[in-house]
Amino acid sequence: MISFVTFFGSSFKSPTELAKASLGQYISHKEAQEFIQQNHLNRPVAKRYVTWLGHLARGDLGTSAITHRRVSTDVKPRLARTLILALVTLVIAVPIGLAAALWSARRRGRRSDVALNAGAVVVSACPEFVIGLVLLLLFAVVWHLLPVDSGLGIAFGGTSAQVKAYILPTATLVIASVPFIMRTCRSSVSSVLAAPYVRAATLRGVSRRRVTWNHAMRNAAPTVLTAVGLNAVYLLSGVIVVENVFDFPGLGQALVAAVGNGDTTTVQAIGIVLGATFIMISLVMDAIATLLNPRARAGAR
Repeated sequence: MISFVTFFGSSFKSPTELAKASLGQYISHKEAQEFIQQNHLNRPVAKRYVTWLGHLARGDLGTSAITHRRVSTDVKPRLARTLILALVTLVIAVPIGLAAALWSARRRGRRSDVALNAGAVVVSACPEFVIGLVLLLLFAVVWHLLPVDSGLGIAFGGTSAQVKAYILPTATLVIASVPFIMRTCRSSVSSVLAAPYVRAATLRGVSRRRVTWNHAMRNAAPTVLTAVGLNAVYLLSGVIVVENVFDFPGLGQALVAAVGNGDTTTVQAIGIVLGATFIMISLVMDAIATLLNPRARAGAR
């Protein structure tokens, strides 16, 4: 379904428009026809889809009609950078979000809990590009601590410059991710902490740390994993905005550039790669949640 929607959704341009996007607006009719024949654009869309799907099954993402390079050559390094950005964000955001959720759940109804949740709502309402622009203004323009353009540091800088190029995009995604993780996990942890068996364990003299981790977090684990999985999917879509704010050479920046240039082959390849990544993340998180939940394992049997 993803391949179907991706291909036909990006094939709305006529072959002549694709030829002009590749060769220029003022090409002759003969040059346009030669381009159309070379790229098999004169064939019906359905036949082109079947051919494209066959190449895709063999791992061939095609050749861009705009850059005249293999799409896989451009997509692979960008995908690696995007995955590194998303992974580093998760490694930082998940512990912070869980710690904030536990702290808030233990103080449910107090002023500190209300203040923290109000702040999380405000941050959640801010789009990623707003957070990114504020960080860019402060750390790059005002204080000159980090680079304005991440692409230059990654392309031409050394190890230090490359590390600095990741800091602002990562910080933006962390700030945008923590409130979602905190609010989702807080509700689950709060309900578990209020359960009778948790209260009974507390009355029996079980330590607070043991109650928190052996009872509350273990039973809230499926919800926590679901929140982490949803956040991972969100990150892969959120990087599209963040990468363009910081000119970060990842998959999101390539997607926006390909759409602007009319590079249909690259748009289709990135769409398929992102879609497959979404599905893999969802399957892995569902499998882990099932393993941690005894009732889900019993139902699966």
